[in-house]
Amino acid sequence: MTTADGHAGVARSGVKPTANPSVMMCVDPPRYGFAALPADEHVKAFRVLVSVFSVADTRRRQTYCKGTCGHSWHNLRPPDERP
Repeated sequence: MTTADGHAGVARSGVKPTANPSVMMCVDPPRYGFAALPADEHVKAFRVLVSVFSVADTRRRQTYCKGTCGHSWHNLRPPDERP
């Protein structure tokens, strides 16, 4: 994960960039310790983490796995294209 992934993920998450989980993902290096956040921040943290993971995984697949990856989960078809 890069800082750019953190910023892009926060933007996609719908969580305010000033919320604790957003700030934690956007500093360099990112801060981990989401379990220590207050309970009312856990849903926000989950949304930020999933969104950042999605951005980072997409970037990684486009750079490192492009055309050579054998992971089955990188070749899943959308539900409307499945047999």
